[in-house]
Amino acid sequence: MDCPAATPARPTLAFLYDRHATLATTALDERITRCRRYAVERNWVVAGEWADRGDAALTNWPRPQWDAMTYAMRQAVARAVCLVDSWDRISRDREASAVLRLAVHQVGGYCMTTGGENDLELGHGRITVTAPLPRRARP
Repeated sequence: MDCPAATPARPTLAFLYDRHATLATTALDERITRCRRYAVERNWVVAGEWADRGDAALTNWPRPQWDAMTYAMRQAVARAVCLVDSWDRISRDREASAVLRLAVHQVGGYCMTTGGENDLELGHGRITVTAPLPRRARP
């Protein structure tokens, strides 16, 4: 009797994100390279790179590239992770970071740093995204 072929597991899709306000891109390029290396080491497929630049990198909203990334994550047919070099690449503001990361969770993904921190497992992230958020932090 033949056994049905096992369906291969779908790879994790890495959505690389950064924000960068200055014209010089050396630091940005280095951070994206670290993200790419981290994804490759885990056999993740890099789904793309999104970087808010200039004024959009200095504010918490609007974040056009973050929005574009979460839209792409919503379309993903496999596990999706927003990979950043550090939590500060999302936002230095704790409440804003939680709001932005909540948008990733709402489309079925999670966020992770190249340092191995994530907001999927308790105790492995900067803050949880399920904590109540004050009204002023919402866009």
